[in-house]
Amino acid sequence: MLEEIALVIKSSPEKLWVETETRSSCSHCSSSSGCGTSVLAKLFSVKRNQLQLDNSLGAKTGEQVIIGMPDDLLVRAAIWAYLLPLLAMIFVTIIASVAGAGDGLQSLIGLCGLVIGFIFVRRETNGATSQQNFKPRLLRLADQAEVFVDLLKK
Repeated sequence: MLEEIALVIKSSPEKLWVETETRSSCSHCSSSSGCGTSVLAKLFSVKRNQLQLDNSLGAKTGEQVIIGMPDDLLVRAAIWAYLLPLLAMIFVTIIASVAGAGDGLQSLIGLCGLVIGFIFVRRETNGATSQQNFKPRLLRLADQAEVFVDLLKK
C-alpha cells in the first residue's frame, strides 16, 4: 500500500478536502547529492494536489491524515495510462503496414492511433465510477510520529 500524509484543508461530516505535496522521489535516494536530476527537482517549486474524499474518520480541518492507494491500483492505473495507448499505436501501425501503406503514412497512422488511445483512456477514466475506482482512500488519522518521519524525508 502506497501511503502519504495529507492535510485536511476543508471538512464536513460527509466529505473532506485534503492537500498533499508532490515531491521528486529522486531527492530521497543515497546519491541525490551528486545527481543532476535531484538538482533540477530542487529548482522547481513544490506542487500541491487537492483531493476530495469521503470523511469516514470524522477528520476536522487542520488535522493530518494518512491516505493510501493499493499497489494493484497503481499498476492498473499505469497500464491504462501507458500501455493501452501504446498498444493502440502498434495495432493501427500493423494494420497500415499490412494494407500496404508507405513508411511515412504508417508513422502518421501510428501517431493517430496513439492519440486515439489517449482519448479512449481519458474517456474511460473520467466517468464517476472510474474516478471512484482510481481514487486514494482515507486510511487513518496521522499521529505525531508519522508526521515527524514525513518531515525528516523532506
